[in-house]
Amino acid sequence: MSTKYPSTMKCMEAFDQLTVCYSVGGQFRSYYRYGEFDACQKPLAKLKFCLMHGRDPVKVQEWHKQQIEYNKSHRGTSDDIWKER
Repeated sequence: MSTKYPSTMKCMEAFDQLTVCYSVGGQFRSYYRYGEFDACQKPLAKLKFCLMHGRDPVKVQEWHKQQIEYNKSHRGTSDDIWKER
């Protein structure tokens, strides 16, 4: 088990993130920053993962590792949208 990635996950925190994403403010923020409404798939997947595997430190670390690698290769910045506008 590596100490590079967190080995714990709080399901209440994941639920709060999902609630914020679905809120009017969260949707407005997404539209303003990225030019589209958010379907909240990532926070929903995080909550599901936490409910199923949140107590397994090895799986939690692997999940964090995958999220960091995905974000490095797939997520742009809001500057990308502003350049198009």
